Amino acid sequence: MMARVAVRPTLIVACGALVAASVRATAQSGAVLRGVVYDSLISAAPLAGAEVWIEGTNRTARTDAAGRFELAALAAGRYRLAFDHPVLDSTGLAAPPVVVDVAAGGATAVTLATPSPATAHRTLCPHDPWQKTGAILGLVRDAADGKPLPDVAVTAHWTIYVLGAGPVRPEPGTTAARSDGSGRVLLCNVPTDVAVLVQGRAGEGPVGMVLVDLADRAFGRAALDLALAVTTGAVTGVVRRRNGSVIPGATVVAIGTDSRTQADESGGFTLADVLAGPRIVEARAIGYPPGRAQATVRPGLTQRVDIFVGDSVPVLDPVTVEARYQPYLAQVGFNLRRNTAQGHFLDTTDIRKTGSAQFEELFRMVPGAVLRPNGSGFLVELQRAQGQIDNPALANYCPPAYFIDGAYFPLAPTQTPSVPLVPQEILAIEVYSNMFSAPPQYQRRDSGCGVILVWTKRGVPNRKQ
Repeated sequence: MMARVAVRPTLIVACGALVAASVRATAQSGAVLRGVVYDSLISAAPLAGAEVWIEGTNRTARTDAAGRFELAALAAGRYRLAFDHPVLDSTGLAAPPVVVDVAAGGATAVTLATPSPATAHRTLCPHDPWQKTGAILGLVRDAADGKPLPDVAVTAHWTIYVLGAGPVRPEPGTTAARSDGSGRVLLCNVPTDVAVLVQGRAGEGPVGMVLVDLADRAFGRAALDLALAVTTGAVTGVVRRRNGSVIPGATVVAIGTDSRTQADESGGFTLADVLAGPRIVEARAIGYPPGRAQATVRPGLTQRVDIFVGDSVPVLDPVTVEARYQPYLAQVGFNLRRNTAQGHFLDTTDIRKTGSAQFEELFRMVPGAVLRPNGSGFLVELQRAQGQIDNPALANYCPPAYFIDGAYFPLAPTQTPSVPLVPQEILAIEVYSNMFSAPPQYQRRDSGCGVILVWTKRGVPNRKQ
């Protein structure tokens, strides 16, 4: 114990000597360390308000609006620089220290940066491979006092459009998570090339929504300031063009609510009684693409936002489109087949001449067609030819295959009448006595007993019913 007491003054003297030497060396060297802190995570721009320090010392600096900082009167040597910023605090991420060598008597430049979006994505979503997907970190707070809200369910919704051989197909997607004790919520595996609608609801309050567009970045943030009960506030602002000029008469709505109004002659608007929480406010005006703005509506307060719509839509000169009318029967190929195919053809004039009351009676005019009594009606049977098949289960009745306006109509052999049509509905009929004489698109395995194509007035495009 006595030995320790004896050594302690010696250590104090030694430390004082070291400090004095360090001060003299610093004064002699006059080295300056200048740098920039860059936000590569969210804004892809210099980061203002970051606190920079040299590890193991009390030397600190704060970045200006351009993200610049300066540490002067340094001794030459190797230093480890670290920095912090609210953007890192809110994400739970940290930037690793940077080692820099400072030369005596001169200025040394250094660049510090937040973690990249890809790094943040891999750190926060290790189960989500980095393959054209991203992550959204939300901060859920009380809209009244800003306190974090834990255990709030938050969902993200989006729609992508799949391009393929067929028509463009919309494909909706969604993901969900719950906020932690600090109000943070992480949504992984979201697309980076379409807008994502983030929604949340706390307690008995209304659903709040934020529109997030990652713009091909792997990481983004969203603030959800939710109301705990159904309360309202107001939103006021001006609808403008991108050049700053106002747009009078625009329609302004708070999406997801009943709040709607018209902008006045100065482009100003006020939405009263808007549900509290994060709201998307949209403005529409004739001749302009719609514009949107994000607003956080506080209970009993008024939030101001300006909405910028896109550039005016150019109006083209009138375009005259000329087209040649093609009758329905020509469109379906009836007229062409009537002149070239091996079959029997009836048009409206032929049908009218028969004076028939039932569909099957029309076939009395068709050579080789036989009408077989079936209760109060008839069954149509065509003359047997090559490829026709008898069916003993149907008393050797061999029904033709019917197509109505190009669609196959399966026939029940004992049905009366066999086809639910009346002569007044029919434009034309094509009768083919065997499968091989019918057009290829109407040849079926069960059409060995002939094919009958029926074209009705219902099938005429754009016909008023």
